[in-house]
Amino acid sequence: MSRGARRARAVVSGVVALVIVAAAAYAAAALLSPLPALEVQPRELDTSAVGASLDELVLPDAGATAVALPSGEPVLAGEEEPRPMAGVAKLVLAHVALDAEPLEVGRTGETVQIDAATASRYRELTTARARTVPVQQGQVWTRRDLLAATVIGSGNNIAELLMLEVFGGLDAYTAAASSWLDSVGLADTAVVDATGLDSGNISTAGDLARLAQLTLAHPVLGELMTDRPRTATSGASWGDEAAYVVDTGAIGLTRTYTDAAGVVLLLAVPVVAAGAGSESATPVALALLGQPGYAQAEVAVRALIASLADVVAPTTLVEAGATVGELRSAWGQSASILARDAVAVTQFDGSTIEVRLNIPARQTVLEGTTIGQLVVSSPDGEQVSNLVAGGTIAQPGVAWRFADPATVIGRWTG
Repeated sequence: MSRGARRARAVVSGVVALVIVAAAAYAAAALLSPLPALEVQPRELDTSAVGASLDELVLPDAGATAVALPSGEPVLAGEEEPRPMAGVAKLVLAHVALDAEPLEVGRTGETVQIDAATASRYRELTTARARTVPVQQGQVWTRRDLLAATVIGSGNNIAELLMLEVFGGLDAYTAAASSWLDSVGLADTAVVDATGLDSGNISTAGDLARLAQLTLAHPVLGELMTDRPRTATSGASWGDEAAYVVDTGAIGLTRTYTDAAGVVLLLAVPVVAAGAGSESATPVALALLGQPGYAQAEVAVRALIASLADVVAPTTLVEAGATVGELRSAWGQSASILARDAVAVTQFDGSTIEVRLNIPARQTVLEGTTIGQLVVSSPDGEQVSNLVAGGTIAQPGVAWRFADPATVIGRWTG
């Protein structure tokens, strides 16, 4: 064989070897290339049913009204501008006093002895036909007594005494009240005294419904509203001036009247949805300002309470086993995403609800396995339902792996 022939055979052999090596390298790259993560395609959940029954609320025509759940924006009717709130100012005082000097649940707190000035002020307010709680010089009252006689007994004289004991004077109290109201978002509420007798104490129905929910959630005030004490450790007693339509199950927080404010009511109504147990009751706050009289107010309140059961009911957003999305692979396989648990919310406004799927990146999935979580966020907080795969997505076959070189390279560099 000539030298040229040998050289040509060597070149051919080298090219063949190079091709074999390249083919082996490509095959290895194709077979071992990383798989792209499965694509998560969420299904949009319909929240339009949330709050759909609000039209069934029987709201009064007179004055201003608000209906509020423990979270979220209240439903409003009537006048929305701030107006006199009468004795609800005492409930504000109780909050501000406890914010300044907290009291542990079950504890009585500091004591004060009734002096001559306090006894004289009691007689003065009684003569003026303002609500009072009887006191006598020399009696000893605890802080819890003062709070109870202020919010349950609605005693204007006791409210003034509580304000003086905690803040020392009206200017210090109104400054503290303004700061507290801002801190809890009651921007349309202002107080100028401890009692509500001054028409400068103003609020809106929306703010007062939120105040009612704050009261129910407060450890000390919530306990007072449940226990409803009517006797002080000194032996003094008072009537329950906050109770109202108790046969409906309503918890009276304030029942008050002045010429400037009209009848003002603040109530909490535990509402149990049809078929649910009493332990699942939702506390609904009702605030009514400017009712023309107690007779008209009672008719309005009873009608409103009777309409709550059909409105304040959980709305199921996701049924157990419902398809909430789909997993898709780049090689053409897919599997449905199923919610293992049902999710329901009790809200008036579906626009406040957000839904997201938390699914860690994965390349394959086995039917029936847990793959992540469905998270529903509302003003009430977050609810979670585990997600399971409704099908299997296996690794791709050889044909898909041996795609064009650009695709294979892209898997390594992408």
